[in-house]
Amino acid sequence: METVWDELKKIETQAERIKTEAQNKAETLTSLAQQEAEKLIENGKTYAQEEAQQYYASIMDEANRRRDKQLEANRQDMEKLKVRAEKHLEQASSAIVNSVLGETKL
Repeated sequence: METVWDELKKIETQAERIKTEAQNKAETLTSLAQQEAEKLIENGKTYAQEEAQQYYASIMDEANRRRDKQLEANRQDMEKLKVRAEKHLEQASSAIVNSVLGETKL
């Protein structure tokens, strides 16, 4: 017949085994959680980089559209100024010619 002492030894041994198994499971679960957290962080970084690239591309497209619009407006203004300058040149040429002809008639 087993003594109380033997029974206590068995319980203690079983408790140590349960404790060791629990520690091993905890370490395994902690390691898995760490790996999953690292994956989530890496995925988050990748996602953030992709979002930043898309945002940058969108901003560049908008900047290019605005630049093209401004260039077109500048081109149109230049054409108007060119036409006005040509008219002024014609008027100035006529005034010079008239002035020269007027002086030679004297």
